[in-house]
Amino acid sequence: MLVRVAAACGWLVWRLERVLAALRVPDRWRRGVIAVLAVAMASAGAVPLVLAAIDPQPQDATVEDIGSGLIEHPERWVRLQGRLVPLHESPTGQRGDWGLLVDAADPLLAIVARAPAPVEPRAQAVVTGHLRLAQVTVTEELPIEATVAGTPPIVLADQVLELDPTPRPVSSVLWAAIPVPWLLAAVLGIGLVVGYPIFRRSREIDVLARPMAPGERVPAAVAGRLGDQTYPLAEPAEALLLCRRGPRGGILTAQVLDRDGPAPQPVQIGGGWTSGRVGHVFTAGERLPALAIRSDRVDAIIMFARVAERDRAAALVTVERS
Repeated sequence: MLVRVAAACGWLVWRLERVLAALRVPDRWRRGVIAVLAVAMASAGAVPLVLAAIDPQPQDATVEDIGSGLIEHPERWVRLQGRLVPLHESPTGQRGDWGLLVDAADPLLAIVARAPAPVEPRAQAVVTGHLRLAQVTVTEELPIEATVAGTPPIVLADQVLELDPTPRPVSSVLWAAIPVPWLLAAVLGIGLVVGYPIFRRSREIDVLARPMAPGERVPAAVAGRLGDQTYPLAEPAEALLLCRRGPRGGILTAQVLDRDGPAPQPVQIGGGWTSGRVGHVFTAGERLPALAIRSDRVDAIIMFARVAERDRAAALVTVERS
């Protein structure tokens, strides 16, 4: 399953390379362009995280935290929750629009707040603002909603809260914008690493397969270096595998079928030093039996229609079985 997913990623990269080729991007630049695109996708996915990390936020606090000196924000910028009621008399002797914020966590604690506009009563308010030192005295009678069964709250006597014109919202990460760019970046990265199609070695081979007999031919597709020619794995060349008689038995040869002209001379695969690996080539939609061969003139992958054809050809070369 994983190799099929990797093959699909490789196919996407291969298609992008074809698009870049149509745009006349030089071959040596195409993979680099796709790598840059993958990095750009990964960076785009990280943008919501970066924005959330650099978004300045006030410190979430309670009135008790303020009274206990637990505010660590360098600008003493805090966010409080509670019941907000207007004050009709100035608690500091200074002009302004004043209110009282009764802490949601402890309704018996409150802090005086100065607003840039007249304070409207709110039962559940979330406010942000900066703390400053001031002498506070609240003498007016508070409405019943600002008390606990008629008991007024204790008001901090040495600090007031200068409210922001608009409360700063809690920083949030736009999680929905992250997976898609990162998924595309992963797909491109995997495709660049694994290539397309993908050859995977198999450990099983039919040791009882009868080798190809002299004069026998098997149709196949060839990719890689075959003699003086090289064929990409994504666009293999049609070929015929032939078994010709040699001094010590059959020798495997390959002849590419060129539809635009005369077929080139067969290239000897077997005989002399030869190393082979049996496996499969995975494309985006199918799995083909394959034989990877290295010899004096060959460094190629040969693909077959059936496993039996692959194993009969493999019987003519030295195959690694470990």
